[in-house]
Amino acid sequence: MSFERFCAKCGKATDAVINGLCSDCYLKNHSLFEVKDFDVERCVKCGKAKVKGKWCFLSDDLLVAELTSKVKLGRGIDQAKVFVELIPIKDDAYSSTITVEGFINDVLIKAVKPFEFFLTRVSCDSCMRLVSNYREAIIQLRAPSKDEVEAMLVVTKQLFVMESTKDSLAAIVKILQGKAGIDLWIGSKKGANRVVRKLEKIYKTNAVISKKLIGIADGGAEKFRVTYCIKSGVSK
Repeated sequence: MSFERFCAKCGKATDAVINGLCSDCYLKNHSLFEVKDFDVERCVKCGKAKVKGKWCFLSDDLLVAELTSKVKLGRGIDQAKVFVELIPIKDDAYSSTITVEGFINDVLIKAVKPFEFFLTRVSCDSCMRLVSNYREAIIQLRAPSKDEVEAMLVVTKQLFVMESTKDSLAAIVKILQGKAGIDLWIGSKKGANRVVRKLEKIYKTNAVISKKLIGIADGGAEKFRVTYCIKSGVSK
């Protein structure tokens, strides 16, 4: 013999009863989930987003993963699954639909909520340094003619565009034109070194390297600015 059960609030006949209530009435008074502490910063200059303390290239997948991690489940839900549908609206505004499914007292229950958010527009540490002419290295481009130097500059710019995808500071801060050639201020010493190694192969030459002491780090280590001189038309 089976007994038909009814919702104590709305009277609907249902086999899915949670604490005497049907799933619809239960959800009116109980939140299945909330979104807490969701705040993503986006650099207005390089476009990277700060997630879990690190600056990463912004993507929908990254935002979905971060939003999913900020979904806080209510008490008593088992085998929960979270689904996030993301819809960019404009600029740094997004609309999303968050769906959570799970079991409460062995009853399958689902809640769907809209969630809109804006990315916080900031300047990342690397871009702030670059704007203030921060530089760890200098690359000097030298060649027999002005046209050749300009051609070297085009190649070097392309190399730094690729390098900046791995290191935001690996960028040209300032370009100084001179009679002898072109000097480039570079934000990252490591990035400058990697680009110089590629330039050496392209122009079949060895860079002339010099260092200048610019200060002392907190730990007492000496800080140097490195200058690389690349000359086109000079064989190894």
